[in-house]
Amino acid sequence: MIGKHIKGKSFRGLLNYLFGKDGARQIGGNMEGTNPRELAAEFGISRRLNPKVSRAVYHASLSLAHKESLDDDTWDEIAQKYLQAMGFDMNQYVVVRHTDRTHEHIHIAASRIQLDGTTVSDSWDDRRSEAVIRKLEQEYNLQSVQPSWEKDKHSPTTGERRQLARTGEESVRVRLQRSLDQATHDHPTMPELIERTQQQGINVRVGYTRTGIVKGISYQLDGVAFSGTHLGKAYTFPGLQKHRGVNYNPKRDDKRIQKLMEQTVENPIPAVTQTNSLPILEPTNWEQIRLNLSQQYNLPNSLLTELYEKDWLYASQTGQAIFVERTLDDLPTLAKQLEPTGDFTAIPLNSEPTKKGSFWIATDATVERAVLLSDPIEVLSVIALESTVDKEKRKPTLYWSVGDSEQIPLEFLRAIDTVVIAFKNNEKVEDLIAEILAELPQAKQVSPGEAGWNGMLTNNHSQPNQRRIPELQSWEL
Repeated sequence: MIGKHIKGKSFRGLLNYLFGKDGARQIGGNMEGTNPRELAAEFGISRRLNPKVSRAVYHASLSLAHKESLDDDTWDEIAQKYLQAMGFDMNQYVVVRHTDRTHEHIHIAASRIQLDGTTVSDSWDDRRSEAVIRKLEQEYNLQSVQPSWEKDKHSPTTGERRQLARTGEESVRVRLQRSLDQATHDHPTMPELIERTQQQGINVRVGYTRTGIVKGISYQLDGVAFSGTHLGKAYTFPGLQKHRGVNYNPKRDDKRIQKLMEQTVENPIPAVTQTNSLPILEPTNWEQIRLNLSQQYNLPNSLLTELYEKDWLYASQTGQAIFVERTLDDLPTLAKQLEPTGDFTAIPLNSEPTKKGSFWIATDATVERAVLLSDPIEVLSVIALESTVDKEKRKPTLYWSVGDSEQIPLEFLRAIDTVVIAFKNNEKVEDLIAEILAELPQAKQVSPGEAGWNGMLTNNHSQPNQRRIPELQSWEL
């Protein structure tokens, strides 16, 4: 069973979504109302008990594995036990069953404000939710899935599984993961690990800051490169130490690591032709890319550096800026290569179709606002512009670039009160805007004109009386 949960501010907005699905039906709860209007009015009772709570809405969804099935009464029983274990023992709630997917699932709308005016704690609620779901799986003999916070490697994508079934060849990413697992079985030192991987034809690059601190690691095999983050958290530089037991001592190891990186790695494994792979990362080109983005687009250096350290932006071997699109689960889907013209070229991760992702940035794990933008440069421009607003006045925001309607996470956005459509003026996006407004009635449209938000950012820099964009030490992304 899979569980997801978020917190929001609008009971009526969430209820409109839950009851608006074809075939949706109310199967449980402790409330009298039977439609969004009546239920929202009832939820208002608990909201008035503690009006200081801004995010009083709790929305959870519980989904079964394919081919599993439960009747309404059992689903209602599971919802009650889930809420009680999460601390909702004196709260209003309603359970709605949906039939719009191939797998069975329910939604729970609950008030975080208890009937005595206190609020259910959200401390470590992700881990608590996973633990509760594991117990419910055992109690009801349901298929178990690995908790998201225990995963240390990204699972094969649909495209990678199809490639294996069609050709018998594993993807480069899977081969890298297996090679690293084998090379770390006896807890080697970091230089020993690099030597072992080099012997298998894997080129390892360790990136350092100007002050000599390690900031990341990447791997290249058969001409295809992945950062540690894109292989999974166990393959990042700190993850190798925490999850694979690799021993690293800067004073002992750094000089040896740098000497190993100077060596030419011969690839004894016959190269497998890779189509539509992510452009190869080249750390030595990064400073020039950062300088170009800063000078041409007036983007703050500190913001660019943070994106680079998170592997969301990097430099290719051909000296171009690569923006990585990801799903909301942080799985890379494709690269957006910035061309000299300012346009973007999409480069899929695999030759097979993958889940739709986007270049996106969130300023908090739980967002209250979403801004839909035209491209990665526009995303960074709005973040830079809004950094001039006092931190206390900023809402936790998801900035999401949109190329077509399939990239929009509609189910996620329906539970957010404030959605802003902020595309550059362009006739090509008129139909897209109409589609979004039809699906997200709470959305509002604003326009920066044809020059876009980056044009406004550039104008901000050229006006001496305008407030300058700060070079923040941490952008909290």
